Formats: sequence, C-alpha cells, structure tokens
Amino acid sequence: MNQTCHLAPINLSDCNQLESLVEHRRIFSLKDCELNIFETFHRCDNVHLSYSGLVVSSMMRGRKIMTLAESEEFDFLPGESVILPEGVSMNVNFPDADERHPVQCATLALDWNMVNKNLEFLNMNYPDIEAPFEWKLNFDRYHFLNNKELAASISKLISISMEESVAKDALADLSLKFLLLRIIQTQNLAMIQETALPEHYHLSPVIQYIKDHLAEKISIDKLASESCMSRSAFFHAFKTQLGISPLEYIQRERIQKAKYILADTKVSITEACYQTGFNNLNYFTKLFKRIEGVTPSAYRG
Repeated sequence: MNQTCHLAPINLSDCNQLESLVEHRRIFSLKDCELNIFETFHRCDNVHLSYSGLVVSSMMRGRKIMTLAESEEFDFLPGESVILPEGVSMNVNFPDADERHPVQCATLALDWNMVNKNLEFLNMNYPDIEAPFEWKLNFDRYHFLNNKELAASISKLISISMEESVAKDALADLSLKFLLLRIIQTQNLAMIQETALPEHYHLSPVIQYIKDHLAEKISIDKLASESCMSRSAFFHAFKTQLGISPLEYIQRERIQKAKYILADTKVSITEACYQTGFNNLNYFTKLFKRIEGVTPSAYRG
C-alpha cells in the first residue's frame, strides 16, 4: 500500500582503508542511544549479532539474509526496517556483498528504560482514546517497509547522532519520542493491509468500506458514520493511529489497486485511472509518480 522509502546511504570511508571487510562499523553515541553504521565489503555467512536494549535497524544499501531466533529467514532490503527486543540474536548472511557493491545498514540501539519512559509519556500525555487504548510496540510485526513518515524520523535521528552540537542529546530525546510513535503507526498501517482485520480493531469497518468503494467518491462524513464517530473525532483517531490522514490512506489504496490493474496490459492507463476512483488523468499520473516514484507508463515498463 505504501511507497517504500529508502534511507540515503552514508559515505563513511574509503574501502582501501577499512579495518575489516565484514561489518566494518562506525559508532555514534548519545545519552540513551547508540547509532551503528555497518558496512560489509565481502560475501560471508553466519555473522552473529546481538544488542542490549531496543534495536531499530534499517537497510540503506545492498541485501542481507536474516534469521531471528527460530523464525524463517528473510531478505532484508533497502527501504525496510526491523525492530527487536533485548536479547534477540540475529544470524546474518551477505550473499552479494563485494568491494564494488557494499552492504550498508544503520542500527539504533536504544536504552530500554528510556524506551519505557517515552512510551509511558506518550500514553499519559497523548492517550489513544480508541481501542486498543495504548501506545505499544508490536514485536510480532518486527519486519516492515519504511513509509515516508518513518523514513524521515529515522533519518532525522541518524543526522542528530552524527552532529557535533552540544545540544544533540536534547534533540535526540525529542526525536526518539517521535520515532517510537512513527514505528507504532507504521505497524498499525501494516496490520490493516491484512485481509482479515481483528474484529476488535475500531477502524475495521472504515478500512473495509474504503476497500469496497475505491472506484467511488468517498466522503469523510461517510467514513465517520461508518466508524460511529463525529467527523472531527474520526479524523483525529485515524491520523493518530496510522500517522496519515484518511485522504492520504485512500490515495495510497487507490494507487495500490491501480498497480494491480496495470499488470493487465490489455487495460489502458486511462481505464486504470477511472477504475480506481480518479476523474483526472493528469492528477492520477502525478499522484502515482509521487507515491511510487515513477509514472504509470514507466511502472508498466
């Protein structure tokens, strides 16, 4: 549903001056957070990694094959992130790495006491008034795509970590609250992509209504009615839970459906435009490019 947003690779060093071709590391330390930038210039297998605290890891370049505990292995690619609780170890393979195609990954290790305090702060000062009534991390959804909101918050914290400013710990403290909230919102967005939403999830009727009526005009008033909320309460609940407005969500769902329709080369781009609820081809093309990074015709190839 979301455009996959990549973090820009960081130019750290000349590969001729590396101390190690496997997981060469630069460390940037903050009061409650440690940023590790890893680079790998050599194909290798069974590299074992573990951290203390909450781990937020984002791929910037190349490919890893990761296995966590007893889970199945998965490709870890640019535009993706994982979160791990303390004590979970990772087994990593680098099948494609070489000096011309290094693998780069940014890993934030966050102090658990700080994480818990920030979650308590969010729940106390900005409580979610709708089910499930709590801001919390979901470690069943540890691997997810970066949307633009999450990518921006991770990039901001990386930038702060690399600063020389005497105020960077204060800036990082504010950014960490923002990052935790963005991770939770991203996990919520990933959840509603599933075909079967939990019955207790309060936005389930709204999400299903949107999916069933993408080709039609969808009003905020109708969505609020489906959710049994006032217009203002619905808008606030939706954006708080998912990090984007109802209109942004509808646009992303329509573009996702358009991609599916465009897979059929017998269907014209104009037909895909109208079948997904757009009534202006130029607007559809501009929105498609903004979300997917390419025009519909370029996407179709």
